[in-house]
Amino acid sequence: MNTTNGNNRKKWKKTFSSVDDLFIIFGILLNGASVIVSLIEGHLIAGLILIACEIALIVAYIMKMI
Repeated sequence: MNTTNGNNRKKWKKTFSSVDDLFIIFGILLNGASVIVSLIEGHLIAGLILIACEIALIVAYIMKMI
């Protein structure tokens, strides 16, 4: 049973090997940094829009991995 479940998991090396995955991860990191800076600077509406974009990026990445 353990060997069957172990073979079904994706390896991290395979997950991050494509250029698309790297750009998605880079976008998530940049968007997260933008959210933090925006909220610190007091731009509430821009921060909320960036949070929505962050959630959309994460959902798109999870859907791509499935």
